[in-house]
Amino acid sequence: MSKRRMPFETAGMLLLLGAAAACDNTAEGVKQDTLAATAAANDGAEKARQELEQQVSQFKAQTNAKLEDLSAAAAQLSAQTESGLDDSRRKLKTEIDETKAKLERLSAQSGAELEKAKADLSARLAELGKRLDATIEDVGEEAKDAVE
Repeated sequence: MSKRRMPFETAGMLLLLGAAAACDNTAEGVKQDTLAATAAANDGAEKARQELEQQVSQFKAQTNAKLEDLSAAAAQLSAQTESGLDDSRRKLKTEIDETKAKLERLSAQSGAELEKAKADLSARLAELGKRLDATIEDVGEEAKDAVE
């Protein structure tokens, strides 16, 4: 058996062709990995957006329920009040309506914005509740004075 030797040029050419094929495969792999990473990032961002929207919706529903309770309590005042207290009831109703409008316009682009909106509206609800309690106390005092 005789050993045949491959010419140097042919061996070099085969080596270059093999390297070129490997580069093409590597480039395609990188492209596919990049596409997969982009899709995963988009999915993650969409999930985060949906979670934030759900939190905003839940917050709106909870706050609307509290505002409805305050509205019902303020409406009860009208039957029990005279002109001065009725004015307080109207002012309170106006502020409740303004808070409802602010809640309807609420949107958040981040969790931090949602937390700030929650804090602002929670503070406003607390203030409205305190004012309603003070008005009810005034009605009670006025009714007590009328009975005496």
